[in-house]
Order: sequence, then C-alpha cells, then structure tokens
Amino acid sequence: MSASNTPIASSALSGAGTFLPRRSAVRQFVTHALGLAVLLTAAGCGAASSPPAPAASVSPTDPREQSPVGIIAIGHSGLTGESSDPDRPGEDARQNSWATGTNTEVQSVYTRMIAMRPETQGHASNRAEGGAVSGQLAGQAAAALAEVSNPALAIIQTIDNDIRCDGTDSQHIPELGAAVDKALQVITDESPQTRVVVVGQLGRPATAAAAIAGDPGSKAGVTGTGICDFFDPNGTLVPSKIAALTAIIEGYESEQARVCATYPQCSTDDGAFAAFVDTPGGLVFGHLTIAGHKQAATLIWPKVLPLLP
Repeated sequence: MSASNTPIASSALSGAGTFLPRRSAVRQFVTHALGLAVLLTAAGCGAASSPPAPAASVSPTDPREQSPVGIIAIGHSGLTGESSDPDRPGEDARQNSWATGTNTEVQSVYTRMIAMRPETQGHASNRAEGGAVSGQLAGQAAAALAEVSNPALAIIQTIDNDIRCDGTDSQHIPELGAAVDKALQVITDESPQTRVVVVGQLGRPATAAAAIAGDPGSKAGVTGTGICDFFDPNGTLVPSKIAALTAIIEGYESEQARVCATYPQCSTDDGAFAAFVDTPGGLVFGHLTIAGHKQAATLIWPKVLPLLP
C-alpha cells in the first residue's frame, strides 16, 4: 500500500499491515511490472554435418551450485517500512522492514538470519514497492535476483492492493494466482535452492475494526456504504461487511496457497500473519510502526527457521 492510497483499516487490509479501505473501496487493503528477466541461455550451432554439441555442464562457480545465502523480498509497501520513521511519514524506511530491515529494534528476518549465519550480512535485496500489485512480482523477483543471485530465502507479500471490494474479486482471484506463479517460476528457475515463503494478509478485519473504533480519523476511512466498509454512515459496525471482507481475503490467500503448493521450494506462513493483532495507535497512514514490524517478524520467524539451511 502506498501513502497515496486510502488505508483499509488494519494490518489485514493493508500492504503495510493494516485493514484500511483500498483506495476508494477499502483500504488499500486492505490499506507495472518490469518484464520477466530473460534467463541466460546458451546455444551453439555447428555445421549441418557436425554432430550436436554436448550439453554444457554447470560450472563449479555457477552460483546455483553454491550454498544459498541471503534474502530477497518482493511485494507491496508492507515490506518497505513505509511511514514507520516518525520523521518521514509517507516515505519508505526499509531499515525498519520486518523482512529485510537492519534496525535492531525490529529484529527482522534478515538480522535473525545473520545471527545464525554471519555470511548472510550484505546479501539482502528488497524490491517491494508501495502500491505494487501481484502483476509486478515477477519483475521484482528478477531485479532482486540480479542483486542476490542465490538467496537462501525469498519472501513474497502481496494480495493487499489486488483487493477490489467492488463485487468483482472472485473474477480476479485467478489473476493473482497466475502472477504469483510467474514470480515463483522466475525464482525457482534462476535459484532452485531458494526457499520461498508466501505470507498471507496481515491481520483480520474484525481485530482491525476493534482497533480503530475509537479513532475518528481511521474510522472515517472505513465508514460508508461500500462492500468492505466496516461501519455504516451512522458509525455502527456492520458484521456482515466484516465477514464479506474476510471471505475475500481468504479467497486470495487460498489461491496463492494453491499455487505455492505446486512448487517444492514454496511454503505459506500457515496462517501466522492472520494472527497479527492491530493495536490503537499502531499505524501511521495505514502502515505499521516499528513495533508493528517487530510483531510481524516475530510471527513469521517460527515458520521461516525450519526452512533455512
């Protein structure tokens, strides 16, 4: 979710970690693409009468034959630390990212990996972008792998900005699945040893609504007559809308889990992010504070740790 988008109202609805309306609908989720990199191929042509050249063997120096090290992250502003620096609201603060941040207060996945394996230091690429949709994942993956060619871990955080809340989400869910599949193809073709974790939407509408109920500013962003508005024009919570948005989120999560299951290298967060609990004052412009990023890192680490070499 980007600062220009209307937050949905909680981590569940935002690329940042909150469920706020998506643009005019409901939080950019719940707050285009670089083309797929062409994989290096080599083809030799001899004379027509010459026998075909034998397939080239992989050089021992090929990074794919070396032990994977490092981390890459792709997706939306939930990964960029947007607005988490009090002095720079609305701007990225990647040092605070729950995935690749270097701020020791956050205890990101990256810093935890360094503690386990010091050579991880300096091998991190975060190509996530504010407002990014799933269609940008493949391009982001190619760009990240150009910086860290054989990462031990790849993190994908998407969904948020793909949510429409206009009655057409069921038609677009397969599109997200196809986009995640393309990103996984790029990663696994270029770096077969990399383990990939695809996380779900951060938080859930019910806990998000509870967190913002007493905050007039945040509440206004999810008040109205839209499909995913938490409160009606009178400010009364509408349980059926909460249930509808939750169903939409879970539909997208199920699709990305289905695609992930087709790749041996891929795992989901197994519902870890769904357990995120928004707290009053824990968001800035619909994005996580430093404390929120720390909570996200703490939730995902038990799912990541068993995957690391």
